[in-house]
Amino acid sequence: MSGQSGIIDVHVGKASDDWPIEEGRARVHFHNFADLPQTKGTTLRSSKFTCAGHEWSLKLYPRGDRSAREGMISVYLCSELSSKIVVDFDINLKKKNGDDFEVNSATKTEIRPHEDYICHDANVLPKSSLADDLFTCLYQDKDTADVAFEVKARVFYAHKAILKARVPELAQLAEPYDAENSIPINDVEPDIFETMLKHAYGKDIIGASYWEDHAKQILDASGKYGFTELKSVAEIWHVKYHKQNFTVDNVIDELLYADGKNCLLLKKAAMNFIVEHGRDVIESESYGKLDESPELRKEFVKAAFSSKERKREK
Repeated sequence: MSGQSGIIDVHVGKASDDWPIEEGRARVHFHNFADLPQTKGTTLRSSKFTCAGHEWSLKLYPRGDRSAREGMISVYLCSELSSKIVVDFDINLKKKNGDDFEVNSATKTEIRPHEDYICHDANVLPKSSLADDLFTCLYQDKDTADVAFEVKARVFYAHKAILKARVPELAQLAEPYDAENSIPINDVEPDIFETMLKHAYGKDIIGASYWEDHAKQILDASGKYGFTELKSVAEIWHVKYHKQNFTVDNVIDELLYADGKNCLLLKKAAMNFIVEHGRDVIESESYGKLDESPELRKEFVKAAFSSKERKREK
């Protein structure tokens, strides 16, 4: 076990090359994967490591546990807890080169003392190379591009067919143009436009710290240009990192923003905060902004009434 830049590193097998480091993660390496046991149901378990003040270990079935489908692996997070806690976590599996596997795992669960398996079965399908191939061959390929965007002096080349499938409103904007006549874009920063375009070509945005800093900007840009998939992802990350910053003074702004952008997840988080801190919010100067939206005020009253009824029933 080793630690570097706040990362907990646990090694199973002989290490070869270091992986890229991402802050705030416990990272378990299973080295020489091809040499690991090939029989379905056979498991390997890492040594114990400490993260978030508790001891854990990771269990890996290189060919899947007995319930897994062929071609999958299974991963479990194992606890050594002495008391019950609630854990919000995710498991990301990477190849040695840093590429992600596709993982079916989303977990927020109550953990009982000394419970072995606290993670849903994280079955992993071999990732298709199609997205990587398309990105490598087509992204920013000037020779095959049929449209170009000039974003504050930076030029981005693209393909109308891909934009039509992925970012329809941007595709509609591009329709009258060709690659020789760049379309000016002045309402998005170049790095945000680049992120949006990369995602359109199948490149996932990796790194929680990036989302923490840019989720709101990506949410705005993807919403403006009809990139529904990216907008949904950005909204999830924005809520994850921003709801803890809600205050009685800013939550009405967040509610109005969510309603205007049709962000249902953000709207629900803001409404829950308002209901929980009802009196303080109502007495704040910002509450008067709800005059802009009588429908939202009605929703708040209804939610507050429902919350009181549920408390009475308990």
